[in-house]
Amino acid sequence: MSREELTPDEERALRGRLSGAVPDPGAAPERAARAVRAGRRRRLAAVAATTAASAVVVAAVAVPVRGGDSGDNLEPIDGVTARTSTEPVPTKAVPTKAEPTTGPPEQGETEPAGPRGDHPPPVTIHYGSDSQDLEASSFCYGNLCVSGGPPDPPPSVGSPEQVLVDFPLEGWSFVAIFQPAGEKCGRMQTIELERNAQGSFVLQPAGYAGTYDVTLFGRGNGDLATTFRWTTPFDGPLPAPEASLALVSGEPGDVTSYGVELMVSNLAETPHRASATVTVTAANRESLTFEAVRANGCRSEGTVVWDGPDDEGLTAAELGPAPFRYEVVVTLDGKQYVAHAEWPADEIKGNEPSVALAFHPALPALAPR
Repeated sequence: MSREELTPDEERALRGRLSGAVPDPGAAPERAARAVRAGRRRRLAAVAATTAASAVVVAAVAVPVRGGDSGDNLEPIDGVTARTSTEPVPTKAVPTKAEPTTGPPEQGETEPAGPRGDHPPPVTIHYGSDSQDLEASSFCYGNLCVSGGPPDPPPSVGSPEQVLVDFPLEGWSFVAIFQPAGEKCGRMQTIELERNAQGSFVLQPAGYAGTYDVTLFGRGNGDLATTFRWTTPFDGPLPAPEASLALVSGEPGDVTSYGVELMVSNLAETPHRASATVTVTAANRESLTFEAVRANGCRSEGTVVWDGPDDEGLTAAELGPAPFRYEVVVTLDGKQYVAHAEWPADEIKGNEPSVALAFHPALPALAPR
């Protein structure tokens, strides 16, 4: 196993994986672990921007690359995932040196680290008359950032009609990622959790009834992920198709590109044949058209990813000034779908520089049973 810093295009792909706009193509626990690392990166960047020691540069998150040439299928590691550029990559979880104990607060968050110092408290789930405390398998909290995987198999709650989620710290929000149990490339669905009148987060079934590994991802004055297994007793809401494109990046007066990444997810099924043509036009009406390159590897059911060519992204960034207009033509098993977007106006908050794409006609979606 090797460890190496993320390249700019890998960093771009990491950002905002759990924004709800674009599902990660890997397994749900891995997806949450990536989101933990991405949240850590944002806090480290904030520290780097405000520190008086300008010689200290916060480096990219160090993760191992396994099973693929492009780094798309990064697997979680048992080690620290943040460091400064002057330090060797640690092999065990150790405190980082680049930020104060709690890091800069996000969205007005001022809460200090919890009673266990650099480890977040457990997430408590309630189902029927039973409850369990779930420790985080991946987290960034206080001075520590650790990435790992859940137990195999994860703890089970059986088949209750709903699960209540409690967490003792204020200012945290949670989402749940459903993935068929034991299927690394199975269809994933992300649900935002809402609180009830008693303050607990309420989790109800999602997708078709079945047995799922459910990963809870929490974010507040840190990030955490933990997983349990649930056999849902009835069907829940079905995911709607979504799509995004990352092409140019930066600020309107300083445009660059970290590569091309086009994702379409939550389709009724994964198409056998898929192609995509992208046309980008700068404000001066200079334009470029190219064929996107479909990526290989393990993808969530109903997901298609195109990754590159990166040199076309750099060429697009040099066409002229912003704004940039995108036209994306996707062909799935012989049927054509067209979407338009503008950068930076249509950027997805938390998943920049990706823009949201709405296709016409509508992409094929799952139907109720």
